[in-house]
Amino acid sequence: MMEIRELRMLLVCCLVVLLPGIAAADKDPVTDQVSFQVGVSRDVDNDRVVALLTVDAEDRDPARLANTVNQSMTWALQRARGDKLVSTRTGSYQTYPVYDDRKIVRWRARQELYLESGDVDRLSQLTGQLQERLQVQSLRFSVSEDRRKEVEVQLVEQVLADYQKRAELIAGALGAKRYQLVEVAVHTGEPDHPIPLRAEAVSIAGRAAVTPPAMESGTSRITVQASGSIRLVR
Repeated sequence: MMEIRELRMLLVCCLVVLLPGIAAADKDPVTDQVSFQVGVSRDVDNDRVVALLTVDAEDRDPARLANTVNQSMTWALQRARGDKLVSTRTGSYQTYPVYDDRKIVRWRARQELYLESGDVDRLSQLTGQLQERLQVQSLRFSVSEDRRKEVEVQLVEQVLADYQKRAELIAGALGAKRYQLVEVAVHTGEPDHPIPLRAEAVSIAGRAAVTPPAMESGTSRITVQASGSIRLVR
């Protein structure tokens, strides 16, 4: 009998301790969590252009082929480096065999040259000169890194203000007294897409000077998004 009485007393003590906590829990606000995202965009004038040119050649003799490609690239680099407003860099160099009935009948080779500048007219003129022996494969217009960062700072401020407005709208529409920010992430950056050009099936030797390609820098759309969650307090 003593053990049962002591057990009852222990249960009563536990209830006395738990009841204030239960009462406090009943007073805590009921919350729901909502996730959403907002985004802002701006069209910005492109101020950088990258042109990809290649030396393409074929020959039965791989050594003679390499000499042809190397001479043409050396010729192109000498002319390109003379323009201080255009930066240059070479790309991949590939040599591979051409088969006929499982036998190597000739060799093909290609080397890439990249030209980059903030002066579209100067790069266009230089490209026209180099097309005497090289082929233009693509053009890529973009916004310079400094200009992109400047615009992104402005868009981040705007997207966070829009995120706050959207949170207030959601909270009011769902009958919440207020909201608490749980988390928010800001996403920036859009890849630049090259503009492919139709390659000319013309041999390197004997090609006359070519009219510079027509270039229009256009604009790029810079987008910043904010995504996250808020907790509604009812």
